[in-house]
Amino acid sequence: MLIFAEKLVSLQLYTNSVSNAFSIYMKSDVMTEKIDFENMVGSELLEYISFKDEFPNEAELAFYVFCDRYQQDILQKSEIQCSKFEYNEAIAFLAAKCTFDKVWNKAHTFSMEKANTKNIDKAILLWMYKILYTQILLFKDRDTCAQPTEEEDLSLIENLDALVNVYAPENLEKQKELKENLSFLERVLQGLSQKHRIIYFTYLAYKPEKDKNIPRSVSNKLKEQLDLTQASIRVYRKDATDLVNNYINKINGNK
Repeated sequence: MLIFAEKLVSLQLYTNSVSNAFSIYMKSDVMTEKIDFENMVGSELLEYISFKDEFPNEAELAFYVFCDRYQQDILQKSEIQCSKFEYNEAIAFLAAKCTFDKVWNKAHTFSMEKANTKNIDKAILLWMYKILYTQILLFKDRDTCAQPTEEEDLSLIENLDALVNVYAPENLEKQKELKENLSFLERVLQGLSQKHRIIYFTYLAYKPEKDKNIPRSVSNKLKEQLDLTQASIRVYRKDATDLVNNYINKINGNK
């Protein structure tokens, strides 16, 4: 599957649109006019986020602004640190996302008093770098980082539309381009069962490297929701993979 895998590596780069990925947390389209989150310092944004149980709408708005403000720094730092472990851009993206997941749940742990700098932005980044490094180390131990919640989009991938949404969340232009490039998958797999397609698309979405496993939580979902053993899942996946490989080899042979 080398030819197809190489194509997927380039597609993974679409996940560098981190603002689109993090915007999944924005569930409310109604802006709070009384609170100017855009001009609020980072430490105050964290205070609002820490009160997510009492003021969920305000916390989500604050979190959206917080992600938009710090995401590029975190992603760049993640790519640098991941390169030391020979991890690719996909894992760097996931580690960065897991870092913001932790911020959402642990915003109250930030303290300027414990910072070694008086610069608020620098203090927040240093605090987040520690969280990020922990998330990257977790990949080494269990091939995933922060345990996903039910609301996170680490669900099973049932079709091409869902796969495209993983690669380019909420970016309609890139989704359209990806769907055109990968449309042959649905044609090739249409003769197989729904379980075959779900397993194939799910592995395609969450298995960034050939020698890495999909996140354990996703593997468990496959077994539970499809009522299959891990051995059966491997057989289903091999059936689908062989079919796709044969199609690709046939197309390449005709060129």
